[in-house]
Formats: sequence, structure tokens, C-alpha cells
Amino acid sequence: MSTPTHNVPLGVSTANEAQQRLLASALSLFSEKGYEGASIREIIQRAGVTRPVLYYYFENKEHLFISLVESWYEQMIADIDGNLEGVVGYREQLCALITSAFDHAEEATEVIGLIFHVFLSPAGHGPNLDKDKLWQSRFQRVLNIMEAGVEAGDLHGRSATTLAMAFVGMMDTYIMAKINHRETKLSPELGESLVDLFLEGSFAHK
Repeated sequence: MSTPTHNVPLGVSTANEAQQRLLASALSLFSEKGYEGASIREIIQRAGVTRPVLYYYFENKEHLFISLVESWYEQMIADIDGNLEGVVGYREQLCALITSAFDHAEEATEVIGLIFHVFLSPAGHGPNLDKDKLWQSRFQRVLNIMEAGVEAGDLHGRSATTLAMAFVGMMDTYIMAKINHRETKLSPELGESLVDLFLEGSFAHK
């Protein structure tokens, strides 16, 4: 998220607090009304700030949306990397990764819903979000695990890319279920069982 370079508007006593209120307000309104349905006027009213305050932090509604999604994605990737640090073995690494992804989906289902909505929207519609960059950042972590397993000879019969695509597809199916059915629980136990199903049910160990 870019750092403002001009003076803070009058009436903003805690800059970061105002920014966070705007992001929270935007999230709730985007979740309720969609990107197109939420207006700048509604966002600033719900945040309890003025229009100049919003424009101090964000160029427009699109920039606000992109900042919201990108900052969340960056935190998710940082947490995934933190969970993977020091973990040995492809099964254990997949468990750590899916648990982290599920934790974020449980804690921020609204953001996940917005991301899936934008990712699945037709080209040229909605905010100009770099979908490929965001998707690749998480996919690459899964691919790295699969490549290591294939290279070690533990995973065989499919390319690392095919295995990574299949695993991400399975993981995201459950995350989408959480979006549509909030009672769905994406627990660590579920993540571990899905990893075992993937490894043992989709192909055999050597």
C-alpha cells in the first residue's frame, strides 16, 4: 500500500486509524453491495470521515478496493511462508499451507468472497486488479512443494504443475463452500484429511 506524500487533512488525529476505518467500511459495503454497488459517499459515511480524508489515502474507489485485496493477500502469503518455515516433508508442508489458507478463509470470509468474485468476473469488468500476480503468489508455494516431492521421487505419475493445480483446485473448492455456506468449518483436521486424501487417493506413494 502506497504511503501518502502530502499533508494529512485537518481533523485526522490518528492517520492509521482513519485509514483502517476506511478499509473496514469499504470491506463491509463491498461485501453487501458488490464493487459496483458500493459508493464513495456510503464508504466515507460508514467510516465517519470526510471525502478529503479518503482521497488522502486512496486515489479513487478502485484504488481503495485494490489496496484492500492486495494488503490482505500479502498478509496471507506472509503467514503461509511463516507456517512453512522449518517444516520438513511434502505432506507436512502441504498440511501447513492448507491450514494457513483455511485459517484466513475462516477469519476473513468477506475478503475471500470479494477475491473470488473478482477472479471469476469477465475480463474488463470490475477493478483493474492484477489477478495473475496474486494467484501465482500462492500457487507458486504449492508448486514448490510438489516440485521437491517429484524431484525426490516421492511423488510420481504426474507433473509437479498438474499436482499443484489439482491440489489448489481441491483447496479452493472447500474455501468456496465456506463463502456460500458460512456454517462450513475449515478446521486444521479437515485440512490434514484432505492432504491425506489427495496423496493417498489420487496417486500412490512409492
